[in-house]
Amino acid sequence: MGSRPSIQADGAPKYERPLILYAYAESDAARANLEYFVIVGLHSAADFVFIFNGETNADLLIPDAPNIRIVHRNNTCFDLGAHGEVLRTDGLWTRYRRFITMNASIRGPFLPYWAQGKAACWSDLYLDRVNEKVKLVGMSANCMPRFHIQSMIWATDSVGMKLLLYPHSSTLSPADAFGAAGAPVAYHSCYDGWHSAVHAEVGTAEMIIEAGYDVDVMMEAYHKSERFRYDCHADGVGDLLFNGRYFGSNIHPYETIFMKANRDIDPKLLKSLTGWHLAEGRRSWDICKSDI
Repeated sequence: MGSRPSIQADGAPKYERPLILYAYAESDAARANLEYFVIVGLHSAADFVFIFNGETNADLLIPDAPNIRIVHRNNTCFDLGAHGEVLRTDGLWTRYRRFITMNASIRGPFLPYWAQGKAACWSDLYLDRVNEKVKLVGMSANCMPRFHIQSMIWATDSVGMKLLLYPHSSTLSPADAFGAAGAPVAYHSCYDGWHSAVHAEVGTAEMIIEAGYDVDVMMEAYHKSERFRYDCHADGVGDLLFNGRYFGSNIHPYETIFMKANRDIDPKLLKSLTGWHLAEGRRSWDICKSDI
């Protein structure tokens, strides 16, 4: 077994530090995305939990550091269920106020050269969108079968996390092509099939809104109209994360900080940005600093 790089966490109390969960299952795309994230995305101003689902040796890529924890588990429940299981274990979620959950289907962070200093900390850029009203932030919206926020990366706070883990019975999702009315959503359950996992994603934004809160999305097209979420299905907007499906183009990662990287979306751009950002040498380790 080769030597592993190490980093040192700063001294912010756990309750004030964000918790970032990264779910991984072995594939060529996931491996490349994890390798990039470890180099560019890790930092000392948050606590990280890497969830390795199923057989893999990708844990050898993870630095040995006091703010990083590794969880190995069977490849069950899909990513949403895995996040929920880890967050509930020993009351982990109760020790934090701010959260990001993500998976290895996306590559990033990517930020333009002119985004410098702490204002360019990728995790803060997501978490700063969460406030007293907004309790769920994602990178992109999908309008099939109805408006929802895709779950490759979500940011929330303790109020939102409680809803994600323990949805109110009055806010449960209606029936759709993927699941029955009242079926679990968000991190509430271990999902035993693709359809139930998709239903869990589709119903989450709706559940947050029904609970009296709001959601937000990083992609620029969402903000072209205050009615995007109401009109997107009528306008024929489906899943925007396929090549050429973002109103005739593709979502640029400078909009969303991350790029969906397992669907062959603009592979030339993905390869170029990956190489350029690695060569530039900016690391979240140097950018993201705790104020505490």
